[in-house]
Amino acid sequence: MITKLLFTLTVIIGTLIFFKKQRTQQMTRSRPVKTVISENQKMFRQGAYLFLILMILSALGMFIFKFGQDSTTMQVRVVNTRTGESAIYLAEQKDIQSKSFITVNGRQVFVADVERIEVEPME
Repeated sequence: MITKLLFTLTVIIGTLIFFKKQRTQQMTRSRPVKTVISENQKMFRQGAYLFLILMILSALGMFIFKFGQDSTTMQVRVVNTRTGESAIYLAEQKDIQSKSFITVNGRQVFVADVERIEVEPME
């Protein structure tokens, strides 16, 4: 925990020093300087933009995939290991935990220690 705080403080202090240094450099310049961008810099910039777009698209794709997978309806069978009795429920995958789940109807079901959960995809 302390390392997270120290790392955050180091980043903040480094950013402040960077911006202070940039501000003093801008103040010392009396006339604007024209900068010429070389072909390598243009290619590097285009590559960086392409990488940024690729990262945004992949994050969006992962979000959509995860959302679709979490909202899949599953058939949950609760089996009593002592008596062999079973009950079948329907629940979304995101609502299933190890000792409880929430059905599609909104009921919350808690599983006892003598019961086990079997999860199967809907057919």
